[in-house]
Order: sequence, then structure tokens, then C-alpha cells
Amino acid sequence: MDRVIDFPGNGGREHVISDEPMRLRWGAWRIGRIIQVHVGAAAIFEDYRSECLEKGEDPSGQMPPHFNLEGGLQDTALALLRHRSDQEAQQEVCYLASLLEALLNVPSAVLRSDLIRRVYQEVDRLSSELAFRWRGGEGRFILPCNTDARDARRFERQVAPLTSLAEFFGTVRTLSQERYLELSREYVFYFPPKLRHVVDR
Repeated sequence: MDRVIDFPGNGGREHVISDEPMRLRWGAWRIGRIIQVHVGAAAIFEDYRSECLEKGEDPSGQMPPHFNLEGGLQDTALALLRHRSDQEAQQEVCYLASLLEALLNVPSAVLRSDLIRRVYQEVDRLSSELAFRWRGGEGRFILPCNTDARDARRFERQVAPLTSLAEFFGTVRTLSQERYLELSREYVFYFPPKLRHVVDR
């Protein structure tokens, strides 16, 4: 996969979970949440972390600007961690997250008809294949990007007018692929060390 921005991350690599297909790291902080950091801010932090470790100091005193991933966003990030070496599965995670987002937050004509059963069937199929556990009532599932600030309702605007199931699935798939590409190019995900059991399975 082409990378738009190089991510140095020099120094000790014991905190690196994966560099491809997405940049996943163990965090240095005593927090229980997953955070998502733009590559530029993450590179600055990783340089700082390397310097601290070389001096035998604790790097947790500095935290880069970030998104907190909680609720449904946390579920999506955990699924990316479980499938950390499988790009195709990660893309399907983003597709599933987009379907859930549509079901919960988009007033689409498709979802106001009997066609909603087909959407739920697709969600059930993907959830089973990806071992994605959705607890319900979790608000948002599509992981954020800084570009959302320019058009926060882009997903809703493109999905809401759709009237056919084929258009619905096709549009959600395309939007999820675009989001996955942006996430994999532009962001680093930091997981609390208490989640190490997820990668030991």
C-alpha cells in the first residue's frame, strides 16, 4: 500500500503492534481508552518517546492531540486490532461500521422499508465473520478524520437519498473504502497496554 506520509517512529519498537496495513501502537499513558492521532503529531510524540526511553525517563507526561475512541468507535478500533495483519478484514470492519452508522444515524428511505431486513442480514453476516461484537446504543461507528470538519454530514448526505438496496450497499461500500484509505494513510492508533490480551488470542 502506498503511504502518503512517512512515519519515522525511530528508537525502540516494542510498542509497535503493526506498521501495515495500519499503524497500531501500544500507548505510553495510564488511560483505559483508545486514541487516534494524526501521523504528524504521532511522529513528534514517537521522537519524544524515544528520547525519554534513551534517558530512562517516562514518556507518558506528553500526549499528542487526538480523538478519543469510545462506545461504538472503540468497538471499531478493537476490530481493527483483532485483524491487525489482514487488510481485507480491516476494510470489511470499516464497511460494517458504516452499515451500523447508517442504521443508527441516517434517515434513509431504504431503512424505512422492508429492505432494512437485508441490511440487518448483512450486518449479522459481517459481525459473525469478523467477530465484531456490537453492544447497541453506541452512537457512532465510523472512525473520525480531521477532514470531517469540512463536511461533518457528508456520509448522511450521500446515503439518505438512496432508494434502492443496490445503491445503498454500493454507496456505503465506496464511502467505507475511502475512509479506510484515509485512516491507513493519515492516522496512528494507540491502544492501552491492558488490551494486550486481544493480540495474544
